[in-house]
Amino acid sequence: MIFSLLVFIIIIFDNNVIHPQAFTILITCFIFSNLMPIVTLFLLQKKGVISDLDASIREERIMPLFLGVVFAIFGYLLLHIQEAGMLVKGLMFCTITNTLIIIIITRYWKISIHTMGISGLLSVLWIHSKEYLFIMFVILFFVAYSRVILKAHNIPQVTTGSLLGLILTLIQIHFLFVQI
Repeated sequence: MIFSLLVFIIIIFDNNVIHPQAFTILITCFIFSNLMPIVTLFLLQKKGVISDLDASIREERIMPLFLGVVFAIFGYLLLHIQEAGMLVKGLMFCTITNTLIIIIITRYWKISIHTMGISGLLSVLWIHSKEYLFIMFVILFFVAYSRVILKAHNIPQVTTGSLLGLILTLIQIHFLFVQI
């Protein structure tokens, strides 16, 4: 979730012309894609709905993921009202759709949410500017490696998450928000 905030910062402020409501847009992104999901995880764990903050038990992931979709929908609507840039709205939109896809897959298989999220962010940075690609690929590699080493996932789960996040985000951003 920290990386998503950094990507929002980059795509909001690393432009020739900075949106007049840039800080308000960033706060919206932070609240709906970082703060509310993190607080929700803590509350769900405290109430015993999930056993740990990673929701490592496959069946426990559905509720936090669904709530994340709800938060992202509200965030997207606010970004639309604030007339945020297309790439910013696109990233929030992809958060909604990619999470819905994760929910569907999670009913049958435990895909790596971490690698899917990081590779989706990598797609957005790739569209925004090629200068961040190397560091994001390094981060993706270490996230995938750590998920396997920690035995949270196996190689097919992190590979599938990585590829789905990358491909789905590129397709959605290209066809719905920014021509690549």
